[in-house]
Amino acid sequence: MFETNDQGRVQDLYFAPEEGAHRWAYVSLTSNHEWFYVTYELSDEEVVNHQQLMIPLAPYVLSLATRDAPEAFIKSIQLVSPPWMNGSGTWLMQDLKAIRCCGMKFVYELCSGEIYPEEFSEAPAKTMWPKGES
Repeated sequence: MFETNDQGRVQDLYFAPEEGAHRWAYVSLTSNHEWFYVTYELSDEEVVNHQQLMIPLAPYVLSLATRDAPEAFIKSIQLVSPPWMNGSGTWLMQDLKAIRCCGMKFVYELCSGEIYPEEFSEAPAKTMWPKGES
């Protein structure tokens, strides 16, 4: 999960956020696990907007995906993976092709063809979210 505290809260001097919304100078990640950077597209007859969402868990991403409609949908997802998952020694942000489920575990197929966690690369898994054509 992401965490905020009062010290990170930004006072809005020029732009008022929507009622109930708050702005933060920073957030912290409370665990050493993957998270998702999602671009959500909203459109009407006149304008297309993109909203970036930081989502901490795969079930939340999948819940958002169930609401996809022609005028509001997930445009892209980037997996932000910790070193223990990606084997690189640093956090990586990579384009996601699919989220799959293998038993109780989530498996991530990247656009590069890599599979995380690697030990599930050959395991049968059900596709829960496939990247659509952009």
